[in-house]
Amino acid sequence: MFKKLRSYSKYIIIIIVAAMVITGIYYGIGRFGNVSIRDLEVAVVNGKSILYQDYYNYTRQNLLGVSLTRAQEMPVRYQLLNTMINTELVFQEADKLGIKEKVTEEDIDEYLNEYLEYFQMTEEELKKELEKDKKSIADFRKDVRTVLGSNSRIEQVQELAYADVHVTEQEIINEYEEIKLQLIEKAFAEDKEKAEQSIKEALMKINEGSDFAVIAEEYSDFYTVEPGMFSRKNSLLPDDITEKAFSLEIGQLSEIIEDESSYYLIKILDKKLAEGEEYEEAKEELRENLLKEKQQEAFTEWLLKLREESEIIIKDPLLSGYHGLVNGDYEFAISELEKALEEGYVYPMTYAYLSQAYLNNEQIEKAIEAYDRAIENYPEDWELYYNYGMMLYTLEVPYQEKALSMLDNASAFAGEDIIAHYQLYIAYLQFGESEKAEYERNRINEINEKMMELQE
Repeated sequence: MFKKLRSYSKYIIIIIVAAMVITGIYYGIGRFGNVSIRDLEVAVVNGKSILYQDYYNYTRQNLLGVSLTRAQEMPVRYQLLNTMINTELVFQEADKLGIKEKVTEEDIDEYLNEYLEYFQMTEEELKKELEKDKKSIADFRKDVRTVLGSNSRIEQVQELAYADVHVTEQEIINEYEEIKLQLIEKAFAEDKEKAEQSIKEALMKINEGSDFAVIAEEYSDFYTVEPGMFSRKNSLLPDDITEKAFSLEIGQLSEIIEDESSYYLIKILDKKLAEGEEYEEAKEELRENLLKEKQQEAFTEWLLKLREESEIIIKDPLLSGYHGLVNGDYEFAISELEKALEEGYVYPMTYAYLSQAYLNNEQIEKAIEAYDRAIENYPEDWELYYNYGMMLYTLEVPYQEKALSMLDNASAFAGEDIIAHYQLYIAYLQFGESEKAEYERNRINEINEKMMELQE
């Protein structure tokens, strides 16, 4: 029913390279004290500013109603900023191409009708709601025109970006066809000669009349004897092996197939071919879905290239440091995250990201020092102790005792947080500390019992 409403928003969503629909907490604005954020820049895109005020409003609109874990906050904030950057890039491209808005009164009428239907209200009821904010239907229609106008420009840029995309008959066939097979796989990473001997023995026994499935159970390295029905897209096998499997007929046994890492024997049990009435009925829908998929891929590639050719500066040091961290520029990330701490971004995850940047930059002592600084500021934060312990656990033997101590501190400050105790339970099992793991399991049971009592 709300297909049209969804279509109006999809153009904003699609420009995110990795789309995330998630809500949560915004932090960081407070660092400016009494200074107005209205004219401060969070980023600059080809000389055009993205202001903190706009970013703040955008995050408020999108991060509403659902809490995030601490670890989710920065990835989401960073993704929202990327969305604003991508949107700005698309609008700049639309300006270069002279693309104008295409919105008719009929479009606005249709949106208004969909809106009323969605919220199950009449136009009179909407009018009364708007009057509470000292607005009119005319104001509402003006706002709708602005949104639809922006989306129409984005849509026109998209259409130009994937104008040459089309779907071939072979692509539809490849999407439709499926096979069911039995498989024997022998990897030869350690001993190719032994693997070759083993696969030849398997083939000989099958040719002598032994059941393929029985021989597969005895010889195959594959995790299951019968992977089931699959297409080329969801095949668990390498592409070239998958294509060879599709070339076999039902009941046919392959010769020994070799790739760069394994030997294979394949027997086809069933096959769904791109033919007949069922295929003809499915063909058009497959074509449409494939076209949409390829168009989105083409637009994403176009957008990535546009980003590479553009000058994008993230002015916020915390977001900039996180950008450096996720993109592998650890020296830059360290510089920006240290700057963020100096400028007042003294949050647990700032230290965590700084520690990770130092660790990835092979500065272990600096990584440890970052967590020690965090503990000084947040001496009762169980999650900091937990993350610190798990980081130490990845290092050499001398750090293992301190890692265990950090987990013990995390347990002491975890209180009634059942998720915390579950994470600690798993961590202690990893450490081989069965008694401590048992303690955490008992704490989980105690908290569960309390919760059940409260519910009753």
